[in-house]
Amino acid sequence: MSKVTKTSRSDARRHSFAIIFQLPYHQPIAKENEAETLAWLKAFYYDYLDESNARPTGRDDEYVDRVIWGSLENLAQLDGVIENFLKGWELSRLNRVDLALLRLAIYEMLREPDVPFGVAVNEAVELAKVYGSDESPAFINGVLGNVAREIKGANRGQ
Repeated sequence: MSKVTKTSRSDARRHSFAIIFQLPYHQPIAKENEAETLAWLKAFYYDYLDESNARPTGRDDEYVDRVIWGSLENLAQLDGVIENFLKGWELSRLNRVDLALLRLAIYEMLREPDVPFGVAVNEAVELAKVYGSDESPAFINGVLGNVAREIKGANRGQ
């Protein structure tokens, strides 16, 4: 049986997810502590890497930095989008894996024009299969499918 190798961008998403997943475990970032918190997160990220978990290189390395820091800087907007699509749920009740995956994919949809919506959704679902609960893939797919349709509809009206 041949070994399946993930693409560099998929690997970069996994790295980004690992850091975004950490965000809820830290105090909200006040402007006066922003630099300190960002430095801690970056140090955590580099500690997270080892020989078996190498950091992506080139464009994929730039992608990781953009997505991590962009998600952090736009956290309120991302969470607002998520809340708009939760039916009978509150953001605080979401599984932390699901929340991180939703933040990552929605960030890509809103801020990464070279990432097709379908790719953002599919990659989030694949990560949910590995890291989430049994219900995570279907939940992620449903929420992100609705978000993608809404964004595409809003873009048509412009």
